[in-house]
Amino acid sequence: MAKELALHEKLEVHELLTLKTSCATKAATMLELVKDEKLKKLIEEDLDHSSKAIEELTSLLK
Repeated sequence: MAKELALHEKLEVHELLTLKTSCATKAATMLELVKDEKLKKLIEEDLDHSSKAIEELTSLLK
């Protein structure tokens, strides 16, 4: 059975989750403006990685 996170650990995970969500939102917004295909591909990959990280961080808080 997994141990509970301490309060300070939960707060740090929440802070990371907030940062990752903010970065993903900005990347999704910028994706609409990007014309270069290589850059667009990099941003899409970053969004995939970010969404996985957001899911993992969210699961830690449940």
